[in-house]
Amino acid sequence: MKIVPQLDTYPRLVSFGQTTLGKVALTGVFAVGLFVNHMDSWIEMTVAVALVAYFPARRRLLVSVAALYLLLFHSTWLNWEFLRNAAKAAGQRTDWTLTVLVSGILAAVFCLLAAVFQSVRTRRASLAAKRPVLCLMAGYAALLAAAGLLRLGGMMRLLVWVVIAVTGPYLWYFAYGLKDASARTPDGVMLQFGTMWPLWGGTSVPHAKGAANLRRIETRNSQDLSIIQLKAIKLLIWACLLQVSLGALRVFVYQERFLGVPELVVALHRAAVPVQVAWASVIAHFAETLLALTVTGNIIIACCRMAGFYALRNTYRPLEARTVAEFWNRYYYYFKELLVDFFFFPVFTRHFKQYRRLRMFAATMTAATLGNMLYHFFRDYQDVSQMGLWRALAGFRVYAFYATALGLGIGVSQLRSHGKERSGSDMQWWRRALATAGVLSFFCLLEVFDQEGRSYGLGMYLRFFLRLFLIPV
Repeated sequence: MKIVPQLDTYPRLVSFGQTTLGKVALTGVFAVGLFVNHMDSWIEMTVAVALVAYFPARRRLLVSVAALYLLLFHSTWLNWEFLRNAAKAAGQRTDWTLTVLVSGILAAVFCLLAAVFQSVRTRRASLAAKRPVLCLMAGYAALLAAAGLLRLGGMMRLLVWVVIAVTGPYLWYFAYGLKDASARTPDGVMLQFGTMWPLWGGTSVPHAKGAANLRRIETRNSQDLSIIQLKAIKLLIWACLLQVSLGALRVFVYQERFLGVPELVVALHRAAVPVQVAWASVIAHFAETLLALTVTGNIIIACCRMAGFYALRNTYRPLEARTVAEFWNRYYYYFKELLVDFFFFPVFTRHFKQYRRLRMFAATMTAATLGNMLYHFFRDYQDVSQMGLWRALAGFRVYAFYATALGLGIGVSQLRSHGKERSGSDMQWWRRALATAGVLSFFCLLEVFDQEGRSYGLGMYLRFFLRLFLIPV
């Protein structure tokens, strides 16, 4: 018995979705789903997705056109508040001249990327072609370090921070583009542009990954398109149900007229919070994070599927995980894929080839710990601007502790399951329940340290964690 009906398994509904009337009906239901899920630009998204889906011969080109439209008229992923504050700090104007400056620098960044992309395609022996992502990350890290260390002022300071602010949100999209450029048959620059924050949206983590993945998952006929669009509608229904659950959790758990449990960020700063309240805060925070991530990912992937791409879900049945590694794969799939593509495989394919267990553990720690830390430090460039490089690095120690514990947990989980049959339905129910409870407890408690603030030291979080187990500090 499924909560959401398996619409894509109904033959008549699949056949109806291939007719003209059926396409209109599916598009209308999709639009209603976006509206119910509180998407602001639901009309524009519906129109864009319909054009991409129903003109398959020009699908990838239309994705690029839609991406350009979003960049020009809905570039909400650029941090305009930070850009205006940077202009004020540099003594520069914040009116239309700032918009022109940002637009010009963004255009220059894209032109530079196109030149590098072409170089990677044509000059295979160059360092940029052999290690394109490493060069990209090293260049961004050097620019961020220089901005945090050098005492720049006036227009020069503003220019540097604008370059960082417009490159940061696109960083891993650029990485996937350069990775595809080094392939044997990459897409051209115009089609690559459609993967740079595509029309279905996303976060700093690319959903549906890059151009190579889009080529693999694009639907090839009307029947496949109808099936995947029905799956998209299922995801929107599921997202709506989860939004109701998320709203209920926030009302009944956090509001004073009901349970009145403080949010975790508030409980962390209370020295004498009761143990039962601390536990309730941690559990509620974990549940809220899981629900919010699932809702966001479902809406993004629903739009991608409606456009005709069979993208995998970002969060898929994490409560069925029996190991820490399996939960990580189910919980945030596209972030895991980013870490695997750019950190795990480079280590796994080059180092410790004679030591299989060490090879796996080293690659896992590189991805889940080092890659995780680099991703979040690069993403939070605002902290370097406000605090300077050294203070931002020092304030990062709480998240570094979290990433290290996460890497160790996943690495040990993989070593324990290496060479063994995967836990499945053949296990006794109580063993499955214990395994799932252990995995959820690990990630729930780890959420105490999954904090992005830079103002408090690790000691405060450790004291809160120890109080959960009645250990006096």
